[in-house]
Amino acid sequence: MDLFLVARPTGRLLSLAAEVQETLNKRYKLYAGHLPPLHITLARVQFLDSEERGQALERTAEAARKTGSFLVQANGYLCFGPPHLAIGAAVVGDENLFRLRADLVTHLAEQLFVLPNDYWKPHITLVSATHGRPWSEQEWKAAYHEVLDYPLQAECLIEELELWYPQFDPSVRMLAKFRLGFGLVELLD
Repeated sequence: MDLFLVARPTGRLLSLAAEVQETLNKRYKLYAGHLPPLHITLARVQFLDSEERGQALERTAEAARKTGSFLVQANGYLCFGPPHLAIGAAVVGDENLFRLRADLVTHLAEQLFVLPNDYWKPHITLVSATHGRPWSEQEWKAAYHEVLDYPLQAECLIEELELWYPQFDPSVRMLAKFRLGFGLVELLD
């Protein structure tokens, strides 16, 4: 099973990103119902059975304990080509974000899904073909050029991480919540 370790933006960053997401959705009608929750994906975690699940939870909690709260700033946009056809807010994290990512790679090792030559670009996905209707590359490119007219620069404090199941309909199902500097604080499933 695959799960996603995420951080949710808050405050002004969340407000601005949600405004852009809603504007793009209205223009391109990508999502029929609820908009996907805005988040920064930190890792894709894999496990086969309950023993590996327990190890993943324990190792994620250890990485969260070692990292204090940190600021992330969104500054502009990124786009991701096929098959995702996604537009995201470009996240510029402080050193703690990258240290957390490195700790996750170290602690989760074989349970962390990393593509060969994977280059992680922290971002908040605003729109994507993944959870919405399929859209053409032409629409995606037009949307990216349109979004550049909306200045996006804000920051927020990240204090918690969540481990999500990949399904979204109409909301995200969470397995666990972690508080940075503390560890596992809630196990939901």
